[in-house]
Amino acid sequence: MPFNFNLFSGLLLPAFLHGIIFSVLLFVRGRREERLSDTLLGWLLLLLAIKLSFWMLGFAGWFDTHDGFSTFMFYFPFSNVLLIGPLLYFYFLSLTNADFKFTKSHLRHFILPAIYLFLVVLKCAVDFIFYYPFAETSQSHFATKGPWADVLNDYIIDTIAYASFIYYLFLTIRSYKKYQTYVEQNFSTTEPIAFSWIKNILYASAIGILIFLVFEIISLLTQAGGYVFFWYPYFALGVIIYYISIAGYQTGNRSLHQLHFQPETTPIAQVPPTLPSSDVDIDGSLKTDLQALMATAKPYLDPELSLAGLSKQMGIQPSVLSKLINEKFSQNFNDFINEYRVNEVIEKIKKGEHKQQTLLGIAFDAGFNSKATFNRAFKKSTSLSPKDWIVQLQSAKTPE
Repeated sequence: MPFNFNLFSGLLLPAFLHGIIFSVLLFVRGRREERLSDTLLGWLLLLLAIKLSFWMLGFAGWFDTHDGFSTFMFYFPFSNVLLIGPLLYFYFLSLTNADFKFTKSHLRHFILPAIYLFLVVLKCAVDFIFYYPFAETSQSHFATKGPWADVLNDYIIDTIAYASFIYYLFLTIRSYKKYQTYVEQNFSTTEPIAFSWIKNILYASAIGILIFLVFEIISLLTQAGGYVFFWYPYFALGVIIYYISIAGYQTGNRSLHQLHFQPETTPIAQVPPTLPSSDVDIDGSLKTDLQALMATAKPYLDPELSLAGLSKQMGIQPSVLSKLINEKFSQNFNDFINEYRVNEVIEKIKKGEHKQQTLLGIAFDAGFNSKATFNRAFKKSTSLSPKDWIVQLQSAKTPE
């Protein structure tokens, strides 16, 4: 197999291999742990690596071998932007919903990719059935391609592909914003499931694909072009492959089973319909019952406490509890629980426990599970960092 190593092919090769290796690792983990999100991310990385390989193999000399390798370059579907958008969207949905499964309603998202793949198969069939062996002409690239080989290399096809990607990027970012609300409304600990990095993956993917669009526009308007000119967006794509593969693979399995996010529904977790769901007195006893439960049972000490879990302890539906917290405490579930945790820390500091135990240890005992979350919640509740609050407390105790 020919491969000419040079500056351009050599710099793209590591990113290509990295994408292939991590896609295999994700396929294996997805199968072993039955995680659809890993499988979809594996396909996403594989498609990005395939797209990058087009320019890598071109600089490696495959176009100029004038044999089967050149024919492969003309007929293999390296241009796969139409598939990347839907994959990115469904990866996000499967990551944030443990119950996610493909249904008939999702088929519409794969109409354009299916048409594209059909056309790829069609052009191969027509050329190899009716025109093979190809004529020895410059138009056939020295007998390595038929007249239909370039039928999909059209600005209309590219425009549809980029428009599709932008649409799915918008769809995914909009869903991610809804997911942030869902997490805050349903979980007291959001660090393991916040997936703040997924926003970076979305933006990285957008940059990677839109760079190609920008170069296409520049080439169209200025007649600039050439292999070297278009090498730069492929190099940028290689960098993005590194980031997406590492960030995506580091996603742990912890707490993912709790996620049941659906963009089209309200952001309230569901539990078995055995709890009473009739209208309750939000204005009266229910608020008192919740305050009594928080004071006596201290459920907030559990770092994995969720809206569904607390609603079971209360004996009401999650939607009722969420409405109670939102309306009567003017907070979302996350802020409501973390305020109790902050007050627990404050009480222990007032007793001087921070002199025998680390501040972070006290925070963990109070239900926090990360330093960043503790500091953020403490400052949101008191307007001071934990250390500044302790200094202020000590200053108030010191006589003038």
